[in-house]
Amino acid sequence: MKQKNKISIRPEISRKIVECVSLCVSENKSRTIELLDGSIVRISPAQASRFIALHDTLNETSQESFRIMLIETKKSFDGINTFCKENI
Repeated sequence: MKQKNKISIRPEISRKIVECVSLCVSENKSRTIELLDGSIVRISPAQASRFIALHDTLNETSQESFRIMLIETKKSFDGINTFCKENI
């Protein structure tokens, strides 16, 4: 049952994170977003640019997983952020 709920909210999750990251870049302004675990994170334009750069190198299935990981928990967000800082 838990997995079914997770799958059913993916379009909403994807839309939320894509919108936030896109606005960071287009407005060149940091934005905050609430993650699914209740944590609040601030995304800077530089972070958003790195997230987009990595996202765009992935295939469609991996892109979806990336978006979920980015918004799921503070731990998963921090992991992606660290990876992007070190590699992008």
